[in-house]
Amino acid sequence: MKKILICTPTYNESENIKNFCKQIYKIKNIDLLVIDDNSPDGTSEIIMKLKKKYNRLFLLKREKKMGIGSAIRAGMNYAIKNNYYALITMDADLSHQPKEIPSFIKKIQNHDFVTGSRYMIGGKSNYKGYRDFISRLANKSCRILLKMPFKEYTTSYRAYNKKSLKILENAVLWSDGYSSQIEFIFYIYQAKLKCLEIPIDFQDRTRGNSKIPRLQAFYGCCKLIELFLKRITFSKKKNYN
Repeated sequence: MKKILICTPTYNESENIKNFCKQIYKIKNIDLLVIDDNSPDGTSEIIMKLKKKYNRLFLLKREKKMGIGSAIRAGMNYAIKNNYYALITMDADLSHQPKEIPSFIKKIQNHDFVTGSRYMIGGKSNYKGYRDFISRLANKSCRILLKMPFKEYTTSYRAYNKKSLKILENAVLWSDGYSSQIEFIFYIYQAKLKCLEIPIDFQDRTRGNSKIPRLQAFYGCCKLIELFLKRITFSKKKNYN
């Protein structure tokens, strides 16, 4: 049986983490790594209690809040070190549906990278109003500037095989926040790996508060401009060669 690791970063998810783990362990033969950024609401303490029930549940507790990008990179390193066949990353607030995990597991068998999308045909999102507008605008901007064929660039609901993890391990990655998702998909696509986008049903959290800082939109714009310039540089090098 190929080893599959689910990785989820947490910060103040005490209201969701118990139900999240319950949903995850309806799926057989997977490990779960929770990376908690020292949540003051006791998230890690709940996980420690849950470890007595789920023997394939692992916790990495960090000393302070270091960001989702940093947490996912830690999960990638853990997956490489422990020789997992594939890593699936997702949010712990149940905005990503655990019942869709088998689809990622199936598709990653024949692809290097599988990413979820709420904006492709078959995808769903219950975002409305301003948040929906900003999310769609950000993803459309990524598609135009980065010249990549995906409908969504900002989700963390993804599957990576060993080859894609190695590409990111050797890349120079700087983003610790939500713009890291754009950075990850950019380097994987530039490496010409076999990529696939599949529809997901995104449901906004019903418990707890959103962890997206207000400055993340600004950081995301800066990261997008940086990657746009890198794409231009890569294109010139290819044409020169």
